[in-house]
Amino acid sequence: MSDKELSKIGLGTWKMGGEINANPNNDDNKDIEAILYAINNGINHIDTSESYADGKSEEIIGEALKKIKREDVFISTKVREWNLAYNNIIKSCHDSLRRLQVDYIDLYYIHKQNPNVSIKEICKGLNYLLDEGVIHYVGLSNVGIQTIKKYNKYLKQKVFAVQNQYNLVCRESQKKKVIDYCRKNNIKFISWRPIMLSYPGAKEPFYPTGTFPILDNIARKYNKSNIQIAVKWLTQQSNIYIVFKSNNISHIKEILNTENFELTKDDWEILNKDFPVKFNKGCTANEFFEIS
Repeated sequence: MSDKELSKIGLGTWKMGGEINANPNNDDNKDIEAILYAINNGINHIDTSESYADGKSEEIIGEALKKIKREDVFISTKVREWNLAYNNIIKSCHDSLRRLQVDYIDLYYIHKQNPNVSIKEICKGLNYLLDEGVIHYVGLSNVGIQTIKKYNKYLKQKVFAVQNQYNLVCRESQKKKVIDYCRKNNIKFISWRPIMLSYPGAKEPFYPTGTFPILDNIARKYNKSNIQIAVKWLTQQSNIYIVFKSNNISHIKEILNTENFELTKDDWEILNKDFPVKFNKGCTANEFFEIS
């Protein structure tokens, strides 16, 4: 799967299995069915982290993978900042492999930076995992350009993907030219939280009709939902991919249906320039880590 093109739309799994801790009452079958529906309907990228539900999200993906061909799916997971010392990063990766029930991870992210661990040491661990063949690519999440450059200095294989919060409201990666940098350097830019316009003071983060007239008007023009317009604004951009979380099949259908239309250049620009709430920082992860 690593040699195949990622689907523009990827399925995230935050809150599948629980939140910070595993939920013993979680409906695992519903999550598995959603993952399989997504894969069987054109989503080949499934995204998770070792910290989602304390690893249970990875376990749920592992159960779903039993029902499909491994090579048909691109699996990304993440190691947290408290596990970035050399030995810990290797252990974390192997723990994720065990929970996912796979022998390799397509894309392995550094979830957040840790200023107490040198990037050189982190890359030593990542290079070991690359040599082992248990990860195919390295990604970074919640980072700026200088941090990407520092990793590329020590990695034996250049950064494959950057995953930052980016949507109509959260414009930090646009403002700081991270998106432009990724385009110029053949790094995939993946938007997390592409749909939920969550920011300090947000009253309606899923913006039903009446929240943002600019969205209402454009959605009406295309006979689409506000959510579909917000998604299309992202996926219509070159080298922009998204991961959204849902275990609701009707919601997954709604997002997949954004592949059936295009915004005009003028309408895209109206959203880009005139959307009434824009933040130049990430809205829920305000630390854009630049490690010196």
